[in-house]
Amino acid sequence: MNVICACTRDCYDACSLIIRVRDNAIVGIDGNKSHPITQGVICPRIRAFSKKVQSDLRIGTPLRRIGERGSGQFTAITWDDALKEISDRIKTATRESGSSSIGLYDTHANTGTLSRYFPLRFMNAINGSISADTICSAAGDAALEYNFGSQNGYPAEKIPEARLIVLWGINSKWTNMHGAQLVQKAKKKGASVWVIDPIRTPTAEMGRHLQIRPGTDAALALTMINHIVENNMHDQEFLQRFTIGFENLVEVARKYDINRGSEITGLRPSDIAELSTEFVSLRPCVIQIGLGLQRQRNGGEMVRTISLIPSIIGQHRGFIYTNDATDFDMDYLTAADLRTVPDSSFNVLELPRLIEEERLRVLLVINSNPLATLPNQNALRKALSSSDAFIVTHDLFMTDTADWSDIVLPATSMFEHLDLVSSYFHDYVNLNEPAATPWEESRSNVELFKSLAKSLGLRQKELYEDQKTIISNIVKKSRRIDSDMQALRRRGFAKMSPLPLDVYQTPSGKIEIYSRSAEEDGLPSVPDHVPLKGTHPYQLLSPCTFEMNHSSTHLLFKDDIAQRILISPEDSKTLGLMDQSKVTIENQTGSLTLPVEISDRIPVGVVVVYTGFWPKLCDEGKNINFITSDYIQRFGGNSAYHTTFVRIVR
Repeated sequence: MNVICACTRDCYDACSLIIRVRDNAIVGIDGNKSHPITQGVICPRIRAFSKKVQSDLRIGTPLRRIGERGSGQFTAITWDDALKEISDRIKTATRESGSSSIGLYDTHANTGTLSRYFPLRFMNAINGSISADTICSAAGDAALEYNFGSQNGYPAEKIPEARLIVLWGINSKWTNMHGAQLVQKAKKKGASVWVIDPIRTPTAEMGRHLQIRPGTDAALALTMINHIVENNMHDQEFLQRFTIGFENLVEVARKYDINRGSEITGLRPSDIAELSTEFVSLRPCVIQIGLGLQRQRNGGEMVRTISLIPSIIGQHRGFIYTNDATDFDMDYLTAADLRTVPDSSFNVLELPRLIEEERLRVLLVINSNPLATLPNQNALRKALSSSDAFIVTHDLFMTDTADWSDIVLPATSMFEHLDLVSSYFHDYVNLNEPAATPWEESRSNVELFKSLAKSLGLRQKELYEDQKTIISNIVKKSRRIDSDMQALRRRGFAKMSPLPLDVYQTPSGKIEIYSRSAEEDGLPSVPDHVPLKGTHPYQLLSPCTFEMNHSSTHLLFKDDIAQRILISPEDSKTLGLMDQSKVTIENQTGSLTLPVEISDRIPVGVVVVYTGFWPKLCDEGKNINFITSDYIQRFGGNSAYHTTFVRIVR
């Protein structure tokens, strides 16, 4: 039997999948060749996951901690016992500290619509606190909202029609493989492709590579804007009709002539001039802005500036960032009317402080592994070690976060529950039909929070609504989904009608180069380059690997990959290092000892350690987030992992 499913991992592509099932066991997985974007091609991550998802690696029953936090010592209990203990803790914390002391921690490793949003019905019903996902894309999201009113950008399906494509701070071959395939189609048709990245990634081989200094991207964008304006190549008519504040931007950009831009970015003046000119001569153009790029202290400013370049030459929304522009009824999905007190949200980067101050006394962790992914792990573990906060983790596997929890609950895999999956890259929505029954006693996010609601005696009908009914209502309410439920079930996916590119949801209804909203939020009204300063000589970058989407698949590849520090040949020579030399990288946050890999893909003054490793599976019991900065950006309260500076000790 074949079942059409969808990948719900936190990934651009949201692949449509064909699951082969025999006797309720998954025996194979293929891509759905009829899907217009993913076209039957899937990555090694999902193949590995499909092989391990029905194995003894899975959590089968609820567990209660019996040892010290982090010891991994648990005993099996029943669901009834687990739910009663959780409910009693919620009641006690609510009575003593208020409902805001009950927190839901979710950083969306599962992108299924019901998996993400049905739990918010429960949290709204109890007036609990809900995490803001600020470790991912929030700075760039905020920047685009100031400029354009939304993140809606260039349609992915039109990439093959573009004549100029700039992959800016994104390693598409590893993180957006179907996007890379669309770029290759455009290239075969004659498109010019440029890749801007401090690291010479595999994606850099797709076009002209500009190896920019980390954190200087806004300076490059302003230099390009200045060059375009100085040479009278901008579209004055477009700017007068569709923008506000162009003259203010020109004043800022004048500080960045070609030579100064070259000095700041480390790029050749001729390359900057050539790329600037191609924006004018090759249209349509599209800039795909990577999410990792904006995980810097100045990340919001960089996205805000880069995204304006197409506007200067007269093109509406010539960027791709997070194109998830679904029109789902969020009030219905989250049962927003159940909340009777103002919304209470918390920044996940502040979790250690919130636990120490007892502002969060019960934490329900879903779709996340914060004991691997949050920066400054030492601070988080210190807070948990000295706190009596009650931690509940719902997961498939015994992650680091599970090890540090009081109760661990078994979760279904993406192949074992019904969901609706959208993409933050393309305009297709996928139906995820269950291909197998839940593993042992595992429950989906929806079933978990229905169970908790029942255990607490909550009676609101929204807390018990059937999944099929919810999905059917979402599809019916949507004006963009070009399908009914019958067709969606038959094909497994549906096209969403594209949003107009020339409509802006800003207060003025125009592109707000000068943003009064930003000004009112205490940010610059016009974007500018903000230099980064470090107290140590090397800037640490911690991007994703090909094998791992952050921390979701390390367990599956633990025998194939290991942590290492990548360093340039020049810096290795200065430090007297050889391949496999052991060095310690350290700063005020922590230290980590790793083997060296000398790589000519890394620029001088930069070191790279890939993210996504589980500390419990690493030497020393630590990953790179024992060193990364927990600085909170002004834009969106986002993380700044890549503005981490270290020294290297032999």
